[in-house]
Amino acid sequence: MKKGLSIMKDPIMKHYVPDTDWFEYSSLHKMLKTYSCVYIKPDSGNKGTGIIRVKKLNSKECEISYKKTTSRSSPDKLYSRIKKILKPEKKYIIQQGVDLATYQNRPFDVRVVLQKPLGKWRATLMSAKLAPHKSSVVTNVAKGAEDRNLYKLLKGTDQSLNSFAVLRDLMDASHQIAQILSSHFPLNILGLDMGIDKKGKVWFIEANTKPECSGMKRYDGKLYRRYLHAKKIIKKE
Repeated sequence: MKKGLSIMKDPIMKHYVPDTDWFEYSSLHKMLKTYSCVYIKPDSGNKGTGIIRVKKLNSKECEISYKKTTSRSSPDKLYSRIKKILKPEKKYIIQQGVDLATYQNRPFDVRVVLQKPLGKWRATLMSAKLAPHKSSVVTNVAKGAEDRNLYKLLKGTDQSLNSFAVLRDLMDASHQIAQILSSHFPLNILGLDMGIDKKGKVWFIEANTKPECSGMKRYDGKLYRRYLHAKKIIKKE
């Protein structure tokens, strides 16, 4: 949440951040009045663990998706139903759901890894994370998603997107986010989860200061060597 707040304070970059608040009774019902879908996430964590999706089906019913289960609830019982799932020792945020672009009817988002060798941020790893199913709650590789070549995937999306414009906006936003966060936190590597919605708008979903990169070795050896080279330079500094 702290990293997200840093981005939300920037007058330009705040438009890349989905509406986000601490999860509580009032924020849940306020969000569902505005958005048809919201996500409830642990404030700290990774690999998509503990994420709950809530969809407003109509005025009398909501759908709760967690792990591999889906259930329905009336709005008046929704908060108590969700609280039973949450771990009491953790803090949770609630976030506007982004209607992610799809490829072969499966949603995807983007992982961008940036490193800072010689004092300059560089995007060294990038991939699309394609969800295993149309109804998947998360697009994390640890939860069954597939790493795909982003350039190729963007050319075959179910929506008609301007892949060049999307990639340009994605790279610009990623570098700006890295600059903002590194002005508040001592960073030399950053993993960004970025979303692209069905209209081609880029969204900042979350940042990870210790991104898991080893899986990229199997996926794209050339990119992974670039990542290792930057890592080596940083280590020597």
